[in-house]
Amino acid sequence: MTTLDRSCSIYCGLILMLAVGFGCASFQSSSDPWTTRYVGSPDYVWAAIHISLVDLGYDVEAENRVDGTIRAVREADGEDPPVVLTIDQVMRSDTVMVFVRVVAGLDSPAIDLGQQEVLAQKFLAGVNAVLYK
Repeated sequence: MTTLDRSCSIYCGLILMLAVGFGCASFQSSSDPWTTRYVGSPDYVWAAIHISLVDLGYDVEAENRVDGTIRAVREADGEDPPVVLTIDQVMRSDTVMVFVRVVAGLDSPAIDLGQQEVLAQKFLAGVNAVLYK
């Protein structure tokens, strides 16, 4: 192997490592949920989710208590666009996990990741406020 071949191999290897490293970087896609965990009764968490939804002006469009799923919608208001929350509550031993996904409402432009996070965190803060009074 010549010096030129060796240099080319090293250079190509570095480019490949950079490309792989960039591909493995952690980015939250819009389909990834925001998550929080609680220790305690899943019934209390379920009730707190509903109270938070009402307080924030969401209407429950569909729910399945057995599967732990809720789909809630809210029309646009002065500061926020129309929004759909998809909520999953999962019980793992003594831990209740709540996953929330945020998407734009019907016939509305997509919501950027920053706005999705703000809306998800507002909902989760409402659940926390109910559970930790």
